[in-house]
Amino acid sequence: ALGAHRSTAAFAQAREKIHYLTPFGFLINFFETMYADTGGFFAKNGLDVTITGGRGSAQAVQQISAGNVLVSRTGGTDLIKATVKDPSLVSIAEIFQRDLFHVVSAEAKPIRGPKDFAGKSIGLISQGGAAENLLDMMLAKEGIPADAVKRQVTGDNPGAWDLMQAGRVDGFFLTQNNVEVLKSQKRPVLAWSTDQYAPAPAQVYITSRKALAEAGDALARFLRGVHDTLTALYAEKDLNKVVDSMITKYEVTNVKSPDRGIGLIQNGLASYRPAWRDKFASDPAGWKSAYDLMVRAKIIEPVANPAFATDEIRKRAFG
Repeated sequence: ALGAHRSTAAFAQAREKIHYLTPFGFLINFFETMYADTGGFFAKNGLDVTITGGRGSAQAVQQISAGNVLVSRTGGTDLIKATVKDPSLVSIAEIFQRDLFHVVSAEAKPIRGPKDFAGKSIGLISQGGAAENLLDMMLAKEGIPADAVKRQVTGDNPGAWDLMQAGRVDGFFLTQNNVEVLKSQKRPVLAWSTDQYAPAPAQVYITSRKALAEAGDALARFLRGVHDTLTALYAEKDLNKVVDSMITKYEVTNVKSPDRGIGLIQNGLASYRPAWRDKFASDPAGWKSAYDLMVRAKIIEPVANPAFATDEIRKRAFG
């Protein structure tokens, strides 16, 4: 027994400490890393991960660039925009492949596609963020001037529906989970994915190119930990156990809802399944499409070497 104790203690001491920054707080949407921590999946891969709740893509980029965190998660278009200015940033894996962002309007007053944006007021998740990038990309693709659309920040919140009903906006952007919330509330919504018109990597894990050389093994173990977590969750019959585990350490949002956020976890698991299946591979065509449209929309200037993602860590993690 004493030998077993010493072995366990030695393993605990051997775990490498790394720092991960979420995109935004401790939203239940980011269960793949919170449960990787509290469920012991990072520990099984030799990591002691400190998870901090972030405050948007700009902070993620700043903290990675400054070397304060090893890995974070952000939108593909956010990374492209940041990398054009700071080539030290790079995506190592794609956790959410498609259909993250949706445009929502009322069935009675529908916005059916980008051609309907002209002359409208559109609610954005944040100013200058991924949703606004996608709006400008779709406008450029349709040849609609950017100033033909009024913009207002409505947040990634089902409450944007009430602002629309009050006439403040004609439609708004939401992430997939919150579209599901509106549908569960029986709102008469018309929602479509921006990937129909502006394909782009949805959410990716990012690090610095310096970290690729200095902490490649830890990054590979991070990816294996997330993959192991999802594997366990796809087999889990009682997601209440998962919620119970996460709230022992994190102030997780949405757990006070009637279903304790389990519906959002289930929706998230469905969304993550393609990435889990592909071991977080990222399609080069998605990066090229996003880059080309961002140049066309004048969101970024062209660069000589538009390389935003690497497979190096994924191959190290999964072979």
